[in-house]
Amino acid sequence: MARRRKNAADTAADRRESRDDLIAELEELRDTGDLSDPETAERFDEITEQVEDIDARAAAVKAQLASGERSSEHGSNVGATQDRRTVNASPTRDQIMRTLESDVKAKLFTADAADTVEKLIGAEGSKETRYLQAVGNPEYRTAFEKLLGDPENGHRLFTGSELSAFQTAQATSRALNEGTPASGGYAVPLVLDPQIVLTSGGSVNPIREIAKNVTITGQAYRGLSSAGATAEWTPEATEMADASPTIANPVIPVHKADAFVPWSFEVEGDAPQLLSEVRTLLVDSLEQLTAQAFTHGSGVGQPKGIVTALAAAGAPYVLNPGAAETLTAADVYNLQGSLPPRFQPNARWVANLSIINLLRQHESGNGSPKFPEINTGQLLSRPLQELSNLDSFNPAVTDAANLILIYGSWDNYVVVNRLGTTLELVPQLFGANRRPTGQRGMILWARYGGDLVNPNGFRALNVATAA
Repeated sequence: MARRRKNAADTAADRRESRDDLIAELEELRDTGDLSDPETAERFDEITEQVEDIDARAAAVKAQLASGERSSEHGSNVGATQDRRTVNASPTRDQIMRTLESDVKAKLFTADAADTVEKLIGAEGSKETRYLQAVGNPEYRTAFEKLLGDPENGHRLFTGSELSAFQTAQATSRALNEGTPASGGYAVPLVLDPQIVLTSGGSVNPIREIAKNVTITGQAYRGLSSAGATAEWTPEATEMADASPTIANPVIPVHKADAFVPWSFEVEGDAPQLLSEVRTLLVDSLEQLTAQAFTHGSGVGQPKGIVTALAAAGAPYVLNPGAAETLTAADVYNLQGSLPPRFQPNARWVANLSIINLLRQHESGNGSPKFPEINTGQLLSRPLQELSNLDSFNPAVTDAANLILIYGSWDNYVVVNRLGTTLELVPQLFGANRRPTGQRGMILWARYGGDLVNPNGFRALNVATAA
């Protein structure tokens, strides 16, 4: 009997049946499963992405049928929205890259920020890619600016393309939320997102730049770390030793960071650029908060800082100076030499400015600097960067923990960025008696995580003091 050609109606029915099965499994996991279990949570996310992929493909097919671009599906590539010869092409990626190039030329974006976005682009149709495409759309940015200018009536000024871009961005942003979808608030345009654009001038903190950065759409980063396997030489016909490495599965949760700024009606009327300035202040405040957290964060309700993690790890990762309450050239050499060779090629130093200047003052017997490379951003042939939140030390003050100098391979500290920053406008603020105060407000929030996944990749110098 001749095989019946599969048409669009057949594949649509197949997709609906597959979607129904996935939804049933999703509901069962939600009702009976433990979403705190990593395997269950991973399966939940996997099913969610499959359902979203089916919906996206169905919408694409529907649009093509409506425009007359195709009237049926057939062959082994049924349901695909691309020609098989160009199946590896990514039109969404190309569109995002064109937008980034335009934004960089217009000086809305730095080249470094554009590189960050490019690294975040995932597979065609993935949640990350759809989100970046939506919030990077210039039409969404202009719609967002109209809302900033008039929170209550700005939407009435939207053009048709701005309205479409706004709806797409909000729908994509809600799809990133686990559990109950968030209500209220607007996804922040890509060129304003503090997770992408780092513009803070209040402190010098290179950790976001030099650490391993991962971007997630869930509630926690689940990684994999190991000290490595051990290779060996074996004679002929000799049983090999078990070289299985010890595997750790670090879980780094993300925590909400938020900032709120109120202002009066009078200030708003007297300062035409107020909302733009408030937005800048909010972004800077989040950057200041995370800068402190990635250095000294407790790990409870906030990221765990590199200093906190190393101090908890203790010896041999934290060293003491040769002479109490001092910093000598020998301490610097000793600190570098204590780091295992496998971490040396990518290692770099961090210290605050007072410690860097103290190292500049070290001289040899003939008065020449012991560390002349500091003037070129190097220390003992490795990069040296200022970390203004790092400790200094004062012999007149009692402090048992002054980690003043850190040396290591920074891909062993992980910064987790939860994709999607949200801004919400509060058109009216109310007092204790629930009457308007004549004020408005703006809230910005995002989620971040951070932790040390392999302490052996670092060494720190602790100069304890006792008054």
